[in-house]
Amino acid sequence: MQLKIAMLSVHSCPLGKLGGENTGGMSVYIRELCRELGRQGHMVDVYTRAHEPVYNQIVEMGKNARLIHLKAGQEEEIDKLAIYPHLAEFAWEVENFRKDNGLNYDLIHSHYWLSGWVGRWIQRLWNIPHIAMFHTLGAVKNAIGIGMNEPDLRVESEKVLIKGCDRIIAPTEREKE
Repeated sequence: MQLKIAMLSVHSCPLGKLGGENTGGMSVYIRELCRELGRQGHMVDVYTRAHEPVYNQIVEMGKNARLIHLKAGQEEEIDKLAIYPHLAEFAWEVENFRKDNGLNYDLIHSHYWLSGWVGRWIQRLWNIPHIAMFHTLGAVKNAIGIGMNEPDLRVESEKVLIKGCDRIIAPTEREKE
């Protein structure tokens, strides 16, 4: 069965230059996941926030996989938390792109809590399953005590998403618990 998947990576571009503030292991994971799903015959559109003023809106990532840059807030790299006020705008841009291009999806797959927020919003609009992968959880990071504490906004948003998503992909047993 071929699926049409709307993948969300709001803050991290899967084709962005590695080593930046918002591009790293998660970007590579998403890029390779999309390419593999495409090779298996699924259609994957990855939506990400435009992170520079000059960009191609649609970039082919491989067979059946493409990256779609959408405007939401400043068209430059900004801190992840600074993206939060632009999530509703991003969600509407996803919906407008979908409608303008006559697209329908079978599944939403979001990465990280910011994308999860958008996924939950469009899940209600499209009435399709939403799968989320957080890659890290704010509560776990805070419990371990590495670096600065994650904001309550993130921790509380993740709790809401965990209860509201159809499925959660947990990369480790600790996050599964």
